[in-house]
Amino acid sequence: MAKFKVLKNFRDIHTNEIHEKNTEIEMTVKRAKEVEKNLDGSFLERIEEEKEPEGAE
Repeated sequence: MAKFKVLKNFRDIHTNEIHEKNTEIEMTVKRAKEVEKNLDGSFLERIEEEKEPEGAE
């Protein structure tokens, strides 16, 4: 699963859930590409997760 920032309100056609602007959601990259295809690329922005350096505790 990847994290995305919602840039515009939209309703998920699979879950009927309304995603509001400026919220963070998790979905698969495949599902995000489907949203992009059905709407356009201006609804979601992927949030890159920071990885901890190896050996950091």
